[in-house]
Amino acid sequence: MTINESEFWLRLEFRLGSEFAGMRNNHLRFLWCDGFTPQRYALDDDPLCITGQVWICSGQRQEEWEFTLFLPPALRSQGGIDWTTLLPPENVTRWLAIDLRGKRIQIEPAAAVTDLDEW
Repeated sequence: MTINESEFWLRLEFRLGSEFAGMRNNHLRFLWCDGFTPQRYALDDDPLCITGQVWICSGQRQEEWEFTLFLPPALRSQGGIDWTTLLPPENVTRWLAIDLRGKRIQIEPAAAVTDLDEW
């Protein structure tokens, strides 16, 4: 199944919540996401990435954080992004880095590995 960009951001929102829920740290386990706002498509940078704002929530409290989504190195244009391949499946982990103090997350789909706790 192929997904478009707007569907990707919505699915990533829910995938991020699922990843939070599976974490061992109780503080992280109860975080959730209320949406992404991509702002910069850095397709001439090294590494290639998309940056912007993400709403991270704990209970009713929402905070605006920064996010970076790392893209495959061979990408040449925004129209060439395969959004489907950027969405981490449910059975993988290590694709997400969290900086609580700096209020930032980094998403690196290529770093994902099978979650052995799933097996």
